Amino acid sequence: MERFQGRDPTRLCAGVAVAAALAVAGAGGVALGAAGQLSPLPSEPGLPQVQLLETLARATSISSYGGWAAWSRYDSTHHAYQLMVRNAHGELAPIGIAASPQPFEVSLGPLPSGKVGAVYARCVNAVQHEGCRLEQLALESADARETRLAVPGGGSLFRPALWKHTVAFLRAVPHGGERHPVEMFEWTAGAKHLQALALPSNSFTASEISEIPELAASEGDVGEITALALNGTQVAYTRVAPAEEAISNLWVQRPGHQARLIDSIETGGGAAYGTRTYLAPTIVGSWLYAYRQYHESGLAGADGNPAWVRYNLHTNAEQQAQVNLGNREGFREGDGPLDAVVPLGAGAIWTLQNSRTAEEGARVLRLASVKWKPIKRAPR
Repeated sequence: MERFQGRDPTRLCAGVAVAAALAVAGAGGVALGAAGQLSPLPSEPGLPQVQLLETLARATSISSYGGWAAWSRYDSTHHAYQLMVRNAHGELAPIGIAASPQPFEVSLGPLPSGKVGAVYARCVNAVQHEGCRLEQLALESADARETRLAVPGGGSLFRPALWKHTVAFLRAVPHGGERHPVEMFEWTAGAKHLQALALPSNSFTASEISEIPELAASEGDVGEITALALNGTQVAYTRVAPAEEAISNLWVQRPGHQARLIDSIETGGGAAYGTRTYLAPTIVGSWLYAYRQYHESGLAGADGNPAWVRYNLHTNAEQQAQVNLGNREGFREGDGPLDAVVPLGAGAIWTLQNSRTAEEGARVLRLASVKWKPIKRAPR
């Protein structure tokens, strides 16, 4: 295997148009699975075969657009993450940019040229969202280089999403606490001003507060925006806010318009691996995709387990993927949660942990096609 002699191992193969280096791990990295290798998950008879794209030392999120996908690979030798890409031809390679001490929270989308680009934040402290700036990368360029986005207004900017000339992102509000931790904006490249999106906040009726007085303490709280996607000027995002029991909901919104609620759940005791919530919202055409990480008994035509679902933003139809992505809700040996799943062509690409502990590694998996079935939500 080629070893990229004479290069800084945290800056591997500039651009994805690298033939000999595709699917080769950098020094100290985790070796990829053999091309076409099949994962043992899911194991149900008759299910489509799953392709294992890569094994990882640590869990990661994932993003996709236009047949491309991107995720983070942890290099245990250098204690840093490389940005990995799968292109539309199915080739894998690390991108030639500096590694990061934290996983890349990367989002893919179209550049003004129509080619595929990536945006992500580089932070002084990614956990606290301190000192974060936004970077953009043209993935289809043979000499891909980071471009810092000159967003006006300053502040610590993170969780970006890209659509041609526009990026959507969050800006941390210092000392905002749970009531107002972030602001959301869209910015068009070259513009002097940002377009603010008014985030929803907890709102309870007098009867609800009378029944559960503790709700009054969280009235008006915005909570945390845990995931964000952009298509055109329409943003989709997951919100998790404190209440008597935390609330997680899924929204879509455009600048100058009120947020539209798509789905919501009280987290209650949570799923086996944490808060009941919506992972990796992604808009493709008229469909909003998300992984519903909780049990829900009020669905007709669904098995009530966590599921990959999609919502038609024009007709309000809902569908569930007819596939087991391997996510486990038990506590048996070898069980591991799903971190993210996103569309890839007619199929899906997702990351699945090897166990309940993220440090025990994960897999990047792919299905070439996915079938969908209609579901109906019971009246609430």
